[in-house]
Amino acid sequence: MTAPPPKLRVLVTGAAGFIGRHVTTTLLKQGFAVTAADLRPLPHDLPANGTRAVVGDICDPACRLEALRDVKVVCHLSAYMPQSLDDPRDAEACFRINALATLDLAQDAAAAAVGRFVYLSGGNIYAPSGTPCTEESPVYPAGYAAGYLVSKLAGELYAASVCARTGMAGLMLRVGTPYGPGEPPRKVIPTFLAQAAQGVPLRLANGGTAAFNFIHVADVADCVARAAAVGPSGIYNVSSGEHTTLRQTAEAVAALHPQGQVTLDVAPAVPGAFAGFAAMSASKARTIWNFAPRQLADGLRDYGMDAAAAS
Repeated sequence: MTAPPPKLRVLVTGAAGFIGRHVTTTLLKQGFAVTAADLRPLPHDLPANGTRAVVGDICDPACRLEALRDVKVVCHLSAYMPQSLDDPRDAEACFRINALATLDLAQDAAAAAVGRFVYLSGGNIYAPSGTPCTEESPVYPAGYAAGYLVSKLAGELYAASVCARTGMAGLMLRVGTPYGPGEPPRKVIPTFLAQAAQGVPLRLANGGTAAFNFIHVADVADCVARAAAVGPSGIYNVSSGEHTTLRQTAEAVAALHPQGQVTLDVAPAVPGAFAGFAAMSASKARTIWNFAPRQLADGLRDYGMDAAAAS
C-alpha cells in the first residue's frame, strides 16, 4: 500500500495575531501542515493536528532557521504595529521589524529552497485617488500612519527584490482594513458593535467622513490560503471592493438592530481632518483566484452573531 504524500508545510509568522489565527486555521482546514511562529504562545483554540509551534522572535536568525525547517511556503504576517499610528518615534521600530526582518526572512527562505513567499503588505499605502486604486496605482504613504505604512512598503520591496533575484515566487498582498472576530476591542467596528449592544449612541468625529476599505478577516485568510497554493508572483489588492465612510459603517451597525434602537452621535465635519484612505480595487484577486469577499453588511451581521454567541 502506497503511503499518502506528505502535506505541504507552510510557515505562518505572526500566527498568534488577529489575522494569523484565522490564516492558520484556514490553512489547516484546507489540508496544509503549518509551522506557526510568534513571539507569544499559540492560542489554545488553534487546532493542534498538523501544527508545529515555534515561539520566538523572527528577528533572531536562529528562530528564523528553526521556523523554516521543512517549509515550502512562507506566509509572512508578523509585524510591529505601534499603539499610536501617528507617533513618529515608532518609525525606527517599524522599519527594523517590518522591513529589515522581512528582508532577512526572505533571504533565509530562498536559501532554504522555499518555493513561495506570501507577504501581507498594507492596502493603505496608495496615494489619494478619485478612482479605486489598482495594483499599478501610485503609492505615497506620507499621511496618517506614515511610519508603519512606509515600513510595510519597504518590506514589500525588499521581499520582491529577493524573490526576483532568487526565483522564489513572491506574492505581495496589500490588505485593506480587516475586521472580524478576535480583533482588538479598541478598533472602530468592535467599538460600534459594543456601543450598539449597550444602547449607547455611536459616536462619530468629523462627521464620520473618513473612508476605509474594510474586509472581513475570514476573507483575508481565504485569500492568503489561495496565494499559498497558486497564482503568479506580483502585487494583489485584498479588499471587498467597497469604500465605506465611518458614518456608513455606523449606519450598517445600527441596521442590525430594530429601527430606532441605535442612534448616531455625529460631531460636525472639520476642514482638513483625516479623510481616510484611497479606495482599492480587488479585480485582480477576483480574476486570479475567484476571490469573492463578503460585503460589509454581511460581514457585520456574521461578526455580530459571533460576538453574541461568545458573550
